[in-house]
Order: sequence, then structure tokens, then C-alpha cells
Amino acid sequence: MHASDRASALGWDTSLIKVLDGDLGKSGQTMAGREDFHQLMAAVGLGEVGAVFALEASRFSRSMADWHKLLDICALTDTLIIDHDGIYDPNDFNDRVILGFKGTWSHTELHGMRLRLQGAKLNKAKKGELRCSPPTGYVYDPQGKLVLDPDEGVVAAIQLAFEKFRILGTAFGVMRYFCVNKIPFPRRRWGSGHIGTLHWGPANLSRITALLHNPTYTGTYVYGRRRSLNVIEDGQVKKVKIQLLPQQEWKVVIHNAHSAYISWDEYLSNREQLRQNSPNSISDGSPSRPRVGFALLQGLVICGKCGRRMSPRYHGTGGCRAAYECNQARKQDGNMGVCWSVAGAAIDVAFVAHVLEALTSEQLDISLAVLAELENQAAVTDKTWQLRLERARYEADRAFRQYDATEPENRLVARTLERRWNEKLQHLAELEEAYSLAHQVQRLELTQLQRQQILQLASDIPTLWHAPTTTNQERKEILGLLVKQVALTPIDAPKRSTRIQILWHTGATSELIATRPTNADKFRTPTEVIQLIEELAIGRTDTEIANELNLRGLVNANGRAFTKKGIAWIRWKYGIDKPLSDPNVAKVGVSSEGYYSTSALAEKLGVGIHTIHYWREKGIIQAFQETPKSPWWHIVTPEVLEALRVKIHRVPVKSE
Repeated sequence: MHASDRASALGWDTSLIKVLDGDLGKSGQTMAGREDFHQLMAAVGLGEVGAVFALEASRFSRSMADWHKLLDICALTDTLIIDHDGIYDPNDFNDRVILGFKGTWSHTELHGMRLRLQGAKLNKAKKGELRCSPPTGYVYDPQGKLVLDPDEGVVAAIQLAFEKFRILGTAFGVMRYFCVNKIPFPRRRWGSGHIGTLHWGPANLSRITALLHNPTYTGTYVYGRRRSLNVIEDGQVKKVKIQLLPQQEWKVVIHNAHSAYISWDEYLSNREQLRQNSPNSISDGSPSRPRVGFALLQGLVICGKCGRRMSPRYHGTGGCRAAYECNQARKQDGNMGVCWSVAGAAIDVAFVAHVLEALTSEQLDISLAVLAELENQAAVTDKTWQLRLERARYEADRAFRQYDATEPENRLVARTLERRWNEKLQHLAELEEAYSLAHQVQRLELTQLQRQQILQLASDIPTLWHAPTTTNQERKEILGLLVKQVALTPIDAPKRSTRIQILWHTGATSELIATRPTNADKFRTPTEVIQLIEELAIGRTDTEIANELNLRGLVNANGRAFTKKGIAWIRWKYGIDKPLSDPNVAKVGVSSEGYYSTSALAEKLGVGIHTIHYWREKGIIQAFQETPKSPWWHIVTPEVLEALRVKIHRVPVKSE
């Protein structure tokens, strides 16, 4: 019997009966989205309802809070509650007890049903038979087993992502590799309306991160990695939050359940690498991937006094002054002090000199490894392109077969299939053109000249290290491949210095002493910078010298970037000749670029030097100074010479 029939049987007129059934099929555990229940509560609260009918009280009592709230309001407005068992007055104690028991029993029944369903689900998962949406790279075969995706392009893309993470070490680096090389990333959709349909699109960071965090790619069947938490806002459950559980709390873990892309150990290593890459990992002293910054020992250095990890600290404009600080005791033990800190410039210089000397003395044969790695990367990239081309050719051939099988008279279908065929052919042509361009730009095959250049570069590590194109991040990666850990210990006697103990990846150890700079040394230009300025001064302006030093990652005594005025001051202090102050140039007064000094131009035009100064101040002649208070050099072309001779009313002479 319907609730409205029950009301009619009890004497209510049909015009006074209002049926609220808009909440059917909706969860009753919350009031969110239950518009009819809101309407019912409002009408009962206004005293417009004589009785509330339901087939059973459980229709209202799925949420205990909502059920008791309805009972309270019905009691205040003398509203009856009627179901198929009887008629209840919420103001009557006995009826209230029965209604409360009905609500509790309904809630208990729902809880029991949920436990039975979840228990059956968990029991099936423990056998590895519970099917969930497989991640991209896997599909279910007709027997219901998880197997590798039959599309070779999908498998190759997943394998390439894992391979690039082994090399680059960051999820962002993998994503950037796919985007820069315009390699699409696959995705199988299993949602509503998509039964395993394959889509190709650009890689993004969330998909690469999910790939690296998913243990399914290790051939392991896992269930119970997440749990749902209700988020309560304004007294109501507004949404459900998904929380990842630690590995020891996973409910089901079955190794070797299906084919794998990577091993379990590599999966754990990838998770640890991602954790270390997180900015939050720096605060707990964990080593992290090389980042942008001047501290070359970032992630490698530990404190020789307490054994905790030291972290870099940057000071000055743009963070150009680096220091290594041991402050883990303050973070871990609540200690307000810092163990100790040391300026990083002297440490980095001594450490790099020692490492480069060790590489030169040992004559490391890394050239073959470099060539093998480059050829391997070229082969992987080329294979990805070939699979994409093969897929595009197949789609074009398939579109042609569909068009060819159509009856010529059926033009409505033939036109659509012909257009689809042309689109596939155009996509294939664009892909072949992109492959040809990438083959030329990326040089997938190494020429003999390139092989010789790599061999020569690999034999001269210092040249590679000091190259202007080598960034600090790349230098840190080089050090990370050679050095496992560096311990710094302060030595105060007989002079302020630091003991640097190096643990190489080979297991060997070495030690050196670096003198810590005093307050006077901190504002003194390093000797190697002065020598480099002397080498660069020949044929270069002060601006060009400053730019070259900044490209090499060097800083001045104040820890700031070099400027034109700063270079001029260093050359004046240490007696370094100006770039255009060659004795022959000074004697002749004409530089190799064709610039005239003041006296040389005055002599050529037959006027006094005061006239040249006057023309320069009025802007008649273009001139410049290498540094403040240095000689003027005038930019004079044949046209300017002719105009000046006409200006002073002299007969033009033959230009030299």
C-alpha cells in the first residue's frame, strides 16, 4: 500500500495529501541534495502538516541526526508519524521510545549490510579477483586477468616514462621531456560512456606522478591503498576526502600477480626519490635533487660535529652568497641554537679543485658510457616515433578500407567516409613531416664528427665544468654522480679552516683542508678572478668582461654579480691595462675598430682638441668611454669626416 493510500484510508481528503517523492534514489545519510526532505522539515516546523506518512520509518532514519531532528519538530507542532505498523505521537513517551528504537534498528541494519558487502569485497580482493579500473598500460583479457596493453605504442610510452625518470630523477623532468619532444601520452578511460577507449594527449605532471606512485606497474595486486573520510561543514557532510594510507596499512598486497613494467625495489626507490624531490623534504634533512642555487654541495654535505645533514642558506641580492648551516638540532630537538655554519665560497672552490684534479689524475674513461647513453636515448625516441607512424598508417588504411567498401550510390555515407579518410591522410603527412624535422634537429644518429667531439669533451672534464653553458644545477648533477657524501668539520687551530672529508660512490675516501675566509678576505677579490680578468681584458670591453664572469657563475667580493664599474675598479686597483690601451693603439690614436682618440681626430681635421670636445658635447660626434675618467673614443665614419670638413670650411683631403 502506498503512503497516500494509507492516508486516504485514515480519512484524509485527497486534496490535502501531498506526495514528496523527489528524493527517491538519493542517499539519506545526509540532508545535502534532498530538497523534498527540506520542504518537509519546513512545512512541519510551520505547523502546516497534520501527519507524516511513510511506508517505514527507515525512510527517514537513515541519518540519525536528521531522524531525531524530525521527531523533535513533530513533537513541538503535534504532528503525527504514521507507517504501515501504526500511528505514533512523538509527544507520547511510549511512542517516542518505539520511534527511537525503529530509527536505531534501521541504522543498525544498514551498518550490517555495509559490513557484509565490504567483507565480501575484501574476501574477493584477498584472492586477487576483485576487478577495478586498470591503470593505463594494462587491460583485462577475456579470462579476466590483467595483462599488458596490446597496443605497443601504449607500452612503449609507459616504458619510456619510467626510463626517463631513472635518468632525470624528477616527475617534472619526465613531463617536460614528453612535451618538448611532442610525444603524446596515452590514457584509457573507463568511466561512464568510455569502456576502455584509448586517448592520446600531452603529458601532465599529475599523470606522471600517478604513474610513479602506482604499485600495479610492479606486477603487484594491491587493494586498500586509500580510505574515504567524510568532510563535515556547517554540521553536514559536504564531501568525501580520499586519504592515502601508508604502505604498512594496505589491506591486500600480492606480488607477481601479473606482468610488470618495473621491479618492486625500483618502485620503492621511485617513491623515495619523489619524496626527496618535495620541497617539504628539505626541512627534515633528506637529500634532494639538485636545484637552482650557488651552493654546489646542496644535498651532499653533512655536519662533521653532530652527523646531521647541513642545508644551504643564501644571502645577498639574488641569493648569490651561499653558506652551509647545521640547524637540524633546532628543528628536531627544539634547540634554539645552530650547531655551526660556514661560508660556502671557499668550501666549493677547494672541493671542486680537488674533484677535478682527481678526475684528471685517474683519467676516467666515461666517453664510451656517454656515447652508449646518447645512442640508447636516440633509439628509444626513434622507436616511439616509429610506433606513432605505424598507428597513423593503420588508421589511414582502415579509413580507406571503410571508404572503399561503401557502395558508390550511397553518397551520404561515402562523403563522410571520404572526409574521414582525408583527415587521416593529412594527420599522417603532418606526423611524417614532424618526424623528419625532429630527426634533423635532434640528430638521432651520431655522426663521426660528433663522436669525436664527445670523446674529446669527455677527456677534458675541466673544460666541460667551466663552460659558460654549464649551469650550477648541471654541475651539481655531475658531483652527485661522483660523490656520495661530504662531511664538513670546523678547525679553529692553528688557523680558522674546515676539514672536508669526501666519500666517493666507489667507497673510497679523501680529505682536504680549506681555509675559512676572515672578515678582510670576505671583501677581497679572489686571485683566480683577477687572473681571469687579465685574460679576458684583451679585446673585450668592461661590459663584456662582466657578462662573461656572470655567465660562469662567479661573484664579486660582496657576493654580487659583476658590473661594468666593478670591473673598471678591479683593473685600476690591480694595474690591469684597459682593453683599448694597447701601446700601438695609444701611439697611433686609432683602434682596430676604427675609433679615433681626441688628439688623433683633432690632428686629422686640423683643429684644436677643444673643438673636438665642443662637437662631442653638442652631439655632433658620437663618442664613448670605456670606463669613467678614461679617454674618449670617437665613432667617425667617412660621411662624418666629410660633414666635419665642410663645417670648418676646409678643402676635403683624401681619406686615408
